[in-house]
Amino acid sequence: MSNPIPNLGANATQIVRYNIQLPAMQDADSLEQVRAQLMDHNLIVDRLVPGEAVVTSATGSVPDWEAIKDALKRSGYPATHTTTDDE
Repeated sequence: MSNPIPNLGANATQIVRYNIQLPAMQDADSLEQVRAQLMDHNLIVDRLVPGEAVVTSATGSVPDWEAIKDALKRSGYPATHTTTDDE
């Protein structure tokens, strides 16, 4: 009996973690506001500390960083550096 060939395109979801530097995010209120902004863009907030957010995307595509950074900037918390996190 042969095993069927899996359909690799059936579940193209990949989990990717990102590190976002947010120097203006320093107090409890700003942490709360940034968490809400990130969650509004379908990101899972893994870690949120003053000046830094670590988020996960499980959408199968790259997050819309232009829209995310624009929303953060309009809220007063511009992202200065965004990288993938290879922990």
